[in-house]
Amino acid sequence: MVTISEDKLSIEKYVKYAQVLEKTKWASDFSWEDIRKICYYIHPVSAKNGAVVFKEGEKEESLGIIVKGAIDIYKQGDNKNKKLATLKSSQTFGEMALLDGEPRSATGIAAQDSIIFFISKDSLINLSNDHPKLGFQILWKISKLISQHLRKTTGQLVDYMEA
Repeated sequence: MVTISEDKLSIEKYVKYAQVLEKTKWASDFSWEDIRKICYYIHPVSAKNGAVVFKEGEKEESLGIIVKGAIDIYKQGDNKNKKLATLKSSQTFGEMALLDGEPRSATGIAAQDSIIFFISKDSLINLSNDHPKLGFQILWKISKLISQHLRKTTGQLVDYMEA
């Protein structure tokens, strides 16, 4: 049986998560009520500067939303890792792994102390079952992000081929 104080603490915890998420650009498409609902399905993780957040080749079905800090993205190359990008607050990673379940295509290392809100595939399915419209909105947002990444990559490929 849940006591009133435990229930109140739980609600306060999710409200704090929502207040953090609301400050990101990622959440700009969602109402306060939707942000609060999303926070019941996230798993917050703190990563100290230099900590490995995810590894290339690991199979992990989750999306990460950086709510504080920054993460450097590295791709394994011949005898060394090549830095591809630095993702900052409001940016996401893992969209493809969330949707297709394939292994991570790069490694993410905290470039500074960071907080990441993870949404697993199971959590997204549960959220979608509980709140279908919100689940669709999140999937639509993820689709737009993947499309933007693909356009950027295509542009870089064209630039590389012309060089």
